[in-house]
Formats: sequence, C-alpha cells, structure tokens
Amino acid sequence: MPHLPLKSTPPRRRHLQSLAALTGASLLPSTVHAQSFPSRSIKIVVPHAPGGNSDAFGRILAQRLSERIGQPVVVENRTGAGGTIACASVARSAPDGYTIVVADTGTHAIAPQLYGSRLQYDVFRDFTPISLAASFPTVLLVHPSVAARTPQEFVALVKSQPGKLTYSSAGTGNGSHLAQDVFRYAAGGLDMIHVPYKGGAPAIQALIAGEVQMTAVSVNTSLPHIRSGRARALALASSKRSPALPDLPTLAESGIANAEADNWLALVGPAGIPADIADRLSREINATLSLPDVRERLAAIGLEVVAGGAAQYTPLLQRDVVKWTDAVKRSGAVVE
Repeated sequence: MPHLPLKSTPPRRRHLQSLAALTGASLLPSTVHAQSFPSRSIKIVVPHAPGGNSDAFGRILAQRLSERIGQPVVVENRTGAGGTIACASVARSAPDGYTIVVADTGTHAIAPQLYGSRLQYDVFRDFTPISLAASFPTVLLVHPSVAARTPQEFVALVKSQPGKLTYSSAGTGNGSHLAQDVFRYAAGGLDMIHVPYKGGAPAIQALIAGEVQMTAVSVNTSLPHIRSGRARALALASSKRSPALPDLPTLAESGIANAEADNWLALVGPAGIPADIADRLSREINATLSLPDVRERLAAIGLEVVAGGAAQYTPLLQRDVVKWTDAVKRSGAVVE
C-alpha cells in the first residue's frame, strides 16, 4: 500500500506547538479558557477557624455561588499564623482560578509590617485581585462596672488613673489589639496595660469576667454580650455606623478623630490568573453578593457587602498597608 504524503505543518504553528510543549502552557486564545471556566469545583480557602467572619462569609458565598455557576464551591479552613499560612499556600497554588482565598485586613494590610521578612508572600506581587467583598466594623466594649458611658468619659477616666486600666486582645499585633492602640493614640496616648490572649474568645471572656476593662471585637461577636448586659458598647471604631447597632456612634462622632479601624474581606487568587478568568470570577462573585438573600444573611452577622473588582480593592489595600504599618510600628508589636 503506498504511503500517503504527510501534511506539512506551517512554520508558525510548529513554532507555537514547540513553545507550548516547552512551557506546558496552552496557547489557545484566552477567551476559550473563559468560555470553559469553570469546568470543575472551585475551592475557597478560609484562613481562620470555623465560626468567625471569614468562615461565615465564605460559606454563605459558596452556597449561592455554586448554584449560580453550576459547579461545586467548597470551603476549606486552613488556620495558623494569623491567616498567613493559608494565604501563602494559595499564593503558591496553580493560577487557574480554581483556588482562591478570603483575604482580610489582617492577612494583607497588617501582616506585611507585623511579620516582616518572615511573611512568605508579597501582598501586591503574589496575588490576583478577584473581588472586594464585605466590610465590618469594630466595637469598643467595656465592662459594665466601668464608670464611663461615652468615649470622652472613658478617656477622662483613663487619664485620671494612668497605667491602671487594662484592655484585652486576641493577641499581640491582632486587629483587636491594633484597633485599641489606634484609639489610645488618637485620644492623646492613653496610658493603659495591654493583656493579650490566644484568640478572640478568651479575650472577650476576660472582659466579661472583669479581668480587663476594655476590649475590641467585631459587631457580630459583640451583639450577644451587649444584649445580655455582660458588656457595654462604648463606640464604633469605624468610619460609619453599623445597621446592627444603629444608635451606637462612631469615635469620630464622639469627638475622637482618626481612630477608625475598618475591616474588610476580599477574594484573591495566586498571581498569574488569566485576566478573562479573573474577570469572570469577579463578575460571578459580585453578582452573587448582590443577591438580596445573600446581603440579608451577611447583614445578620454584621457584614456589609461592598462588592467591587481590582479597581476598588487595590487602592484600598495600598492605603491600608500604609495605615496599619504605622499602627504596628507605634504599638511595638512583633511576632515571636
């Protein structure tokens, strides 16, 4: 049987095939990837333990996002080192859009200064921004025995007893520690004693037990203790009031400026995710966060949807890295 002549491959196509073989990369137009994405499950890594803001947010989002895209969206909790272990692992994952992480103020704005050279990622270089997602305020709480009902009264009380009053936090350099340090600095350098605990639960239990006079927690954490009368809300250390506590003023409204400690959640993936896939993810996540039932469920735990893409996230991160770098330096916080 005669041999059929081989069809020659055009030189340009041979070059592209060789390049693809060397790099392991597909050279199909990016729109082809976007059209087929997602074709399998997406993993949302939560860098904190179950039960917190990031975890609740991730699970609410995952359920409705899965319904929207027709693929499973699974949540994986990966704890340790203030959330930085999880973020470092995601930074090293494949940039295909199938693994993203719930970044927050702590992991991306505070960690660069707090961990310094030990931080295993660069918050700008090693991640692809997907979506700015939600914000939540910080509440300053005092023990009911404290003879102060407003921030100004509390400031006067501390100044009358320098070095006597104490405040708890979830750990040195934690957001709760720094929020109170920002308040102390803005109020004229209040002389108080910091008592760090290993987590938010023991920090607030110390307040309830009367072991410390003040602490700072997120709104959803504070609500049951405020309602039970075991803690008194002093003010919001945030830029605006919370729908969950509409009558509670901010520190600025109480006459103490530059004491905001706003928190945010965002979704980011490893650097190098193709732009069209990142855009698709961003659109689907933002659409999911815009659903009325999702907004309501998040509002019930003190989270306000602030959906936006890289255009909103990157400037916010740039601003907050500067802000929290200064706060960490002032506090003297270091990671042991």
